[in-house]
Amino acid sequence: MGKKLYYTIDKETNDVGGGFQEVTGNKEVTVYEIIDNVPTQCFTLDLELSQNSEEEIKEYLDDNGYGDETFELIQL
Repeated sequence: MGKKLYYTIDKETNDVGGGFQEVTGNKEVTVYEIIDNVPTQCFTLDLELSQNSEEEIKEYLDDNGYGDETFELIQL
């Protein structure tokens, strides 16, 4: 198993009044690495809800010089 990366997904919403929220169709994926027992943010991706978060993280890593490394992705 490779290096562990952790990620969170926050769905973007708009306040439509009356205490109600609507989902916009977008999400923010934030990726972290644990360094010395401290979560350290690595990068953030702005995606559409229909996009596969793990595939987009892998593509980002490949595009940024980490294609030869193996990562274990864990959603928090």
